Amino acid sequence: MDVSFLIDPIHKTVSSVHDGYSRAGELIGTDLTDTATLWGDAADSDTSVQVIVADDSLTNNTIPRGFFKVTLALENVRVERVLAGKAVLNAYGRPPPDIKEQVRTLKAVPERVSFISVEDAFHWFEENTGGSPFSLEG
Repeated sequence: MDVSFLIDPIHKTVSSVHDGYSRAGELIGTDLTDTATLWGDAADSDTSVQVIVADDSLTNNTIPRGFFKVTLALENVRVERVLAGKAVLNAYGRPPPDIKEQVRTLKAVPERVSFISVEDAFHWFEENTGGSPFSLEG
């Protein structure tokens, strides 16, 4: 398996892309990227589901880029991440069937992605990470 999808929270779209891992910077508009691993196989480092986003350490204002939430489920365990801006979701290797089904096709991935408001993103960070990386004031 080697599939990639471009997630655009401003236009609220998910589209299939070729060579998403190698072209991530080009697709999201920056050479400085960061990777969030949603799921990985401890026994096989070549098998994972990752989301590549712009490196926020150099961006002071995430709010205008829009937010989205990605949710995967594995054996009654939900893995959820909130991210800002355009991103590339990559799935590669040999994930188990339940993960594979969630990220295999352009029909399946949008069911795992929800576009959320600034307020919802702020509250998600407060509840799940102990604090938000941005303020609602300003």
